[in-house]
Amino acid sequence: MAAARLKSPPANAYDARVTLFRCFAAAALPALLIPGEWTRFRGPNGSGIAENGALPREIGPDRNVVWKVPVPKGKSSPVVISDRIFLTGHENGKLYTLAFDRKTGRELWRQPSPGNREEKRHQLNDPAAPSAVSDGSNVFVFFAGFGLLSYTRDGQERWRLPMGPFTNFHGMGASPVLAGDKVLMICDQDQGAFLAAVDQKTGRIVWRAERPDFVHSFSTPVIYEPAGGPREVIVPGSYMMTGYDVENGNLLWKVRGLTYQVKSVPVIAGDTLYFNGWAPGGEPSERIELPDFDRMIAAHDKNGDGKLSQEEIPKNWMPGNWAMQDLDKDGLYNARDWLCYQMRRTSTNSAMAVKLGGRGDITDTHVLWRYQKSLPDVPAILHYRDVLYLIRNGGILQTLDPKTGTVRKQGRLSTGPDEYYASPVAGDGKIYLISRNGVVSVLEAGADWGVAATGDLGEEVFATPALADGHIWIRTATTLYDFAVARR
Repeated sequence: MAAARLKSPPANAYDARVTLFRCFAAAALPALLIPGEWTRFRGPNGSGIAENGALPREIGPDRNVVWKVPVPKGKSSPVVISDRIFLTGHENGKLYTLAFDRKTGRELWRQPSPGNREEKRHQLNDPAAPSAVSDGSNVFVFFAGFGLLSYTRDGQERWRLPMGPFTNFHGMGASPVLAGDKVLMICDQDQGAFLAAVDQKTGRIVWRAERPDFVHSFSTPVIYEPAGGPREVIVPGSYMMTGYDVENGNLLWKVRGLTYQVKSVPVIAGDTLYFNGWAPGGEPSERIELPDFDRMIAAHDKNGDGKLSQEEIPKNWMPGNWAMQDLDKDGLYNARDWLCYQMRRTSTNSAMAVKLGGRGDITDTHVLWRYQKSLPDVPAILHYRDVLYLIRNGGILQTLDPKTGTVRKQGRLSTGPDEYYASPVAGDGKIYLISRNGVVSVLEAGADWGVAATGDLGEEVFATPALADGHIWIRTATTLYDFAVARR
């Protein structure tokens, strides 16, 4: 990995005043919850919640629109600070970080990434999929085609850290997060997965935790700040959830039993973590117990090369996608390839609750419950007013009891079947769900949910909305909208 290139921005008195204000504000507010801002993917610590203003019930192209502006292609979600909104996008073969005026939507600046390396990705992924993160004074972005970049709020480059290339079969999708003076970036991939902590000021790597047991995944981490003990960064990955010490990258704990490919964001409520993971072939009825690699070699390695070819594996054990499990892309399965495939066929999709605070392998001691039916592929679980919400493809919505995982209600939204990629968000007693086709469903919060209003934006939506001060910002395929209750 190349060293960071540091640029020294000119002194900025405004930034100094903002930083001082934030120090006082942080002392008076709960950790990670700063009213009026939505500083990372899915808001305060990935919770998807903002309780700081009356939010609109009705949303549509001509309903409660404050402003709308065109944006370049991209699937990153908006990030909101005091007077700025940050997005990433791509246009004419270039990757951009963009800033918009929060009040008017006017584009203030756009900065091109110094590189746009072509990376393999799924057709639904995007070169500008990861969302930005901000400390209010600066913004940090990640592009798989280059690495990490930092700009001032006014668009001056502070530093750059080239990273990659990456070996992720579907492309990279995780977003950077902040913890104190560090930018944390998870780079799970089929070869050389790692978690890196980068100095916010200089862009230099503080520590790097190798993750040899993990393959490609797409989840964005969250931060846990216990009353006693070190601050933790919690990272879902293939087959395991892990917690690391933010200061030094030491592995503190793990939970086994996740599915092989995770995409959603964990949610922390008090000292309990909630998470949902789904991948094809991960239903309990699809589990297959496969022999260990040594037994496979002894029985089926006809040419004696110590690896398995497609011709040597019995047809009933063949993977549906050979290339995805061929992690080093040599056309054969070695011991690591087979182990990952073996774990994939025995892993199961589930939503779970985990009691935080343990050390070591806490699978058998701290997993409070698991739920394994009708799970989302991409959207994260929402914990709001003592109810868990799960939205899956087909428009199927479930509410669960957070204490037991028991289903409270399940049904199809009145808007009908559709795919869902944006995660649910909530505030002011309302739940917002947006389908891939841009249909917005607004629910009154509660276990016995019902749809209060719907709207159709008429364009695809993959990005998760942002909420702050009674506004909801939604990115469609071509437009960034600001919605708020009409002022009379």
